[in-house]
Amino acid sequence: MNGIYARTALSVLLFSLVAVLSFSVWAFGGRLIPSEPMMYAGCAVVFLGLGGAALLPGLPFERKEKIRFCIAFAVSYLIYAVIWSVAWFTIPKTFGEIMGSLLGLLAFSALLKKWMRLKLSLLNGLALLFLFHTTGYYLGGFAYDSLQNRGPGALDLPWEPSTIRTVARLSWGVFYGAGVAIGVICFCHLSRQCPASPSTQI
Repeated sequence: MNGIYARTALSVLLFSLVAVLSFSVWAFGGRLIPSEPMMYAGCAVVFLGLGGAALLPGLPFERKEKIRFCIAFAVSYLIYAVIWSVAWFTIPKTFGEIMGSLLGLLAFSALLKKWMRLKLSLLNGLALLFLFHTTGYYLGGFAYDSLQNRGPGALDLPWEPSTIRTVARLSWGVFYGAGVAIGVICFCHLSRQCPASPSTQI
């Protein structure tokens, strides 16, 4: 059991580092990238290339399933990212974020469930992913504001404004990455413990 927790912690750490690398596109390349959609695309590419592999240590898959998972994760995350981005650019901010997350994670859950033959029901899988994804996302947003001396957790840091802004953006990546990682790992592990039955298909 300790081994499972250690591997899970390793996956969460690795995926959080991938998220920090992804958010680095925003933190360091924001002024160099000509448009916001291209900036989001650059962030997504990092997850597509490295996200699946980062999660492998904590997942209950055999060696022959690991390549399939990496492909499944990349395709599922791509669909999620497209849906989230469309919602973000077309719907007012908070509502757009929530609807983009919900619809994007629904597609993500459905594709991952199908490709990896996960037994946990789609609704339960979506609930897990939405819970941890949303928690990580908004904790990251809270840290982002707090580090820039805004909101209820405002911190007045004695750093240069550019340094504070960069650290704040990267901190959002840490929390977001941890949330997504925990959600995906829970989805996969509970699917292996869940008996196959018609009730697990909805």
